[in-house]
Amino acid sequence: MARVRTNEKRLEIVKAAQELFELHGFDRTSMAMISERVGGSKATLYGYFRSKEEILSAVLVYDVTEEADRLMNEILAAGNLRDGLVQLGFAYMMRRLSATPVANIRMVATLPNGSAIGKDFYEKVLRPAWQRLADRFEIMMDAGILQRTDPWIAAMHWKGLNEWDMFECRLLQAIPGPDPEVLKVSAALAADAFLKLYATDAEKAKKAKPSATKAAKPKRKAA
Repeated sequence: MARVRTNEKRLEIVKAAQELFELHGFDRTSMAMISERVGGSKATLYGYFRSKEEILSAVLVYDVTEEADRLMNEILAAGNLRDGLVQLGFAYMMRRLSATPVANIRMVATLPNGSAIGKDFYEKVLRPAWQRLADRFEIMMDAGILQRTDPWIAAMHWKGLNEWDMFECRLLQAIPGPDPEVLKVSAALAADAFLKLYATDAEKAKKAKPSATKAAKPKRKAA
């Protein structure tokens, strides 16, 4: 039971820090503010995290890992591959353009030169999350649903087909947030373009069940 309480407390700290980082920014959020938000002492906080930078790393891991699990379920729960890709694209971009991911990228991008947080975040969290989609595409290639090619490139093409320039617009505050009606259209266009590019038979691929294959292969090490 002690371990469960410890894990719950750690997650409570991460969530509190995430809220404060989003509200005040990384630089203006102090360890004292985080401990006050959680309702404990700074000594307790330092018992879980040695620094504010370490808390930021935990925030980034929590945000992406939790979301990657949810997004993968979008494609696996669908009745056919096209619907799965559309649902996945819509859910991904709704999340991608929401306040927390944008705030997290801004924080990492403004860290001083020499900070390893951004590099570690990409290599240990972000790239492995995308590798899960690449692994799923590779299984579909093995099943003859998608054409044989580099699955990582296929995953990155899918990402680009969905994102357009919307993330840059959101990051630069040229748009206020995700527009569900725009994203419904863009997700459908992205799914159709992806299937035309990669499907062995576009019409058959649209009807293929994304959950028909077994669990994804073990992740390969990041390049």
